[in-house]
Amino acid sequence: MNRDSIKNTLVVSSLLCIICSVLVSAAAVGLKQKQQLNKELDQKKNILQVCGIPFTPDSINSLFSENIQRRLVDLRTGQYVEETENGHLTVNTYTLKKGLQTDTTNLDIDPAGLGGIRETHAVVFLYAIKNQVIIPIRGRGLWSTLFGYVALAEDASTVSGITFYQHGETPGLGGEVDNFDWKAQWVGKAAIEDGQVVIEVKKQGQVTDSRRQIDGIAGATITTQGVNRLVRFWLGEQGFGKYLAQPNKIQTTTQKQ
Repeated sequence: MNRDSIKNTLVVSSLLCIICSVLVSAAAVGLKQKQQLNKELDQKKNILQVCGIPFTPDSINSLFSENIQRRLVDLRTGQYVEETENGHLTVNTYTLKKGLQTDTTNLDIDPAGLGGIRETHAVVFLYAIKNQVIIPIRGRGLWSTLFGYVALAEDASTVSGITFYQHGETPGLGGEVDNFDWKAQWVGKAAIEDGQVVIEVKKQGQVTDSRRQIDGIAGATITTQGVNRLVRFWLGEQGFGKYLAQPNKIQTTTQKQ
């Protein structure tokens, strides 16, 4: 039998493809739970970070459980709810991906670049000790969608922290949204006054109101504009505006979520 025949070559190639496919599939299934746990741990880390809660890798879970509570919000009314209107998701089962699959609202105006739709429900995080509300934010930059959190204090009118945990902006330029010094500018800035979003990210060197304005990132005009639009969107009427206008937002439950 000719080992170098076309038939043998095809048989060997097919067997290798099958074996590799089985190994890759098995690895993906076997690692799925670990990947999900790592994703949840990263979310908790970023929320603790934006709240200003010091942590170590070993203390993330315990600190989150002790200090942070999740609440599910209907963005159309600004009210807390126990589950989505169709009953598919609760605060404990909600993810952005699932929310966009089961319940969305069409946007007439889409300044954040969300593809014309927005989730109808969202999970917010409460840090009652410092009276902070943490809301998820996202929107288009130059090359990517930026995902992050904004922490608001003082009756949801002042920024107490911001972080972006996922994006694909240019390192050294738009990627500076991760820079500690740039994010530190946000702390203490006025976000909402008399029901209107007043915070603004300006092109670098064009800040005229240090109480409300953030100095943009050098050489990253489009990313700066994107951050400005997405933050203002989520703080405004189309995002969490109705929720942030509600009194007594820091309502903790008797059981940690």
